[in-house]
Amino acid sequence: MLHRFVFFVPLFALVHFSLCAKNPDPWNQFRGPNGSGIRKDTGIGIPSLENVLWKTPLPFGLSCPVLSDDKLFLTGLEEGRLVTLALDRKSGKLLWKKKAPETELEKFHESSSPATPTPFVAQDRLFVYFGSFGLLCYDHEGKEIWQKPIPSPKSLYGTSSSPISHGDLLILVVDDDANLPNSRVSRSRILALRKKDGSTAWERPRPFHRSGWSTPTIWEHAEGKELVVLGNGSLRGYSLPEGEEKWQVDGFSRETIARPMVGNGLVFASGSKLGGSADLKSDPAPFWKAVISFDANGDKRLERKEMTGHFTFPFRPQLPPGHPGYGLPLPKDPVKRKKRLDGMFLWMDKNKDGFWDKEEFIGNLTIGRGKPLLVAVKPGGKGNVTDSHVEWEFNKGIPEVPSPILHEKRIYMVSNGGVLTCVESGNGEMLYRTRLGGLGQYVASPVVAGNNLILASEEGLISVIRTGDEFKALGQFKLDESIQVTPALGKETLYVRGKENLWAFGSAER
Repeated sequence: MLHRFVFFVPLFALVHFSLCAKNPDPWNQFRGPNGSGIRKDTGIGIPSLENVLWKTPLPFGLSCPVLSDDKLFLTGLEEGRLVTLALDRKSGKLLWKKKAPETELEKFHESSSPATPTPFVAQDRLFVYFGSFGLLCYDHEGKEIWQKPIPSPKSLYGTSSSPISHGDLLILVVDDDANLPNSRVSRSRILALRKKDGSTAWERPRPFHRSGWSTPTIWEHAEGKELVVLGNGSLRGYSLPEGEEKWQVDGFSRETIARPMVGNGLVFASGSKLGGSADLKSDPAPFWKAVISFDANGDKRLERKEMTGHFTFPFRPQLPPGHPGYGLPLPKDPVKRKKRLDGMFLWMDKNKDGFWDKEEFIGNLTIGRGKPLLVAVKPGGKGNVTDSHVEWEFNKGIPEVPSPILHEKRIYMVSNGGVLTCVESGNGEMLYRTRLGGLGQYVASPVVAGNNLILASEEGLISVIRTGDEFKALGQFKLDESIQVTPALGKETLYVRGKENLWAFGSAER
């Protein structure tokens, strides 16, 4: 378990690096350069509450900050309207705010937001996607250049896939639950749009895919460039620039969220079990502990009349009851809620004695569906390459929401409950697995500044770990607000979006 540090040491010496004014900052998309989550040209010190440069209140949203030379951009929901915001990187001052066209908001989960996709920054343009409306293009001063309405995809939780870039094209994956198998038109598709005006360059159907939440990644290898897309059930590769489907790897669960990673000649992708279970064989004890906490009379059994308050069937027992992600959603209508709880109780009470006891509960417990999966895939495949091109697979500690990160031949993953797992990327062997000391859910993806891994929990715990074959803690502190958003790395500043504020840690940007 990590100890709280009362002092913080420098991360490493500042690497001198300059950007041409016409080039965007490399942290210009979700998880930075090609989604890697890594920034090497940084002099960020280990963050603490003592080196907060500024904090700026924000409307609620889950999009990540992205950077230009002097500004940062993100989105939010304010008074029922979707908005795009630009802040000054040095001071945190709001420079401009633009409302998206008024539109009906998409359906989204209580723990999510209709402002979840992260914008993409180009040299003199900003591209913003809202699932409720479509794409908007601004210049860096907030002037609208074009807009492209896109029908809102039907989704279980709301949209989160972010736009990325390839040459003159903006690429967006729009997977849709209304993608009916017998329909002549695939609502799930990849869109490639021209950056200059939003016109369609090409569109590729994804007829076997329903809603998904993963952002695609560009994979460049000896045989060319590919767009790698993780969706429900499978990972697929599409040729670039034309977007023809080339290969697929099966075995993933229905709900895939993490962004694929590339490096060391391979592409890596991950997905937990349906319901968030991180391991192939999950420990049933936390699930029983969550259920029996509602035992009002202390007889170590659960009766139907004790299923009160926030009770529901736990999916993520490390979360507190009442948390939107804790368990099976129940109807708010009292009559429908009672009916659902009655059915839940009878389903588990196999011996019909009017109680759930520990043996009965654990004996009938099914934790998630599918299998947690991290795979490494070789290039050059065609068709279904699950058996021929998967270099290795790993089935422990797989995160539900956070994307893993590949740094110098090691893959780091953080799963709910603060479990950090490190895997050797060449052979899939586990190097270590440990707890960070903080419990709860992890939603934000880890990032690497230089050689230091930075992780943030939903409860607001920020941990800094030295990368390497062995676990080495450098620092840890707790922010007084929830963190669900992947941090952004400037050259000298760490930007962390909390539930209510954007925080800047480190030394001032030059």
